[in-house]
Amino acid sequence: MSAEPAPAVTADTRSLILDAMEEIMMEEGYAGVSSRKVAARAGLKSKLIHYYFRTMDDLFIAAFQRREDAYYQTFSTALTSSHPLHELWKLGLDAAAGKLVIEYNAAASHRPKLRQIIGRSARGDRLFVSGALTSIFDRYGIDSDEFPPKVVSLLMAGLARALATERALNTDEGHAEALAFAEKMLDRFEPRDIAGKPASRAHKQKKSGVGLPDIEAPA
Repeated sequence: MSAEPAPAVTADTRSLILDAMEEIMMEEGYAGVSSRKVAARAGLKSKLIHYYFRTMDDLFIAAFQRREDAYYQTFSTALTSSHPLHELWKLGLDAAAGKLVIEYNAAASHRPKLRQIIGRSARGDRLFVSGALTSIFDRYGIDSDEFPPKVVSLLMAGLARALATERALNTDEGHAEALAFAEKMLDRFEPRDIAGKPASRAHKQKKSGVGLPDIEAPA
């Protein structure tokens, strides 16, 4: 009796599996993910899951890395926007706010291989954001000694993560005030008028009452 031919590897099937896995994570948490459930959700045979992903660690890592790739595509878009500081802050909020991020971090506490990948990703993201802030601060004339990019990137990530974690616990006390404060600080260094365009220096000083760096919108 001849062996059953191996199924063809296709990007569509792989994406279908990853989509199904994340849907289960959203509904049941990371602990609810199993090859059987993923196969059933994707409408595939269970053995196909192990054909594409030999272990469950491989499945979790592939799904996380797909999400990471999408994040960096958006990151690149944020850097080329007319207001990169605001866009980087929004991106950080979006990345930290998702239930999936919380679930991946929870899964990492029980899966050392996944924890290594997420830890490496977090370190890389800190370097990317710090580097981006260094470039933006230099272009805007913001003093990097007074506002160290690494410290600012850590504060941005920490606040975004704290907000996401508390929202997951149905707690939002102080969130509106924290978000308003963050926006106020961003507007100090990257002002926008009502139309969303960079505000003039005269308008900036009138609005804030203090002298600010001479900020120009990136080309």
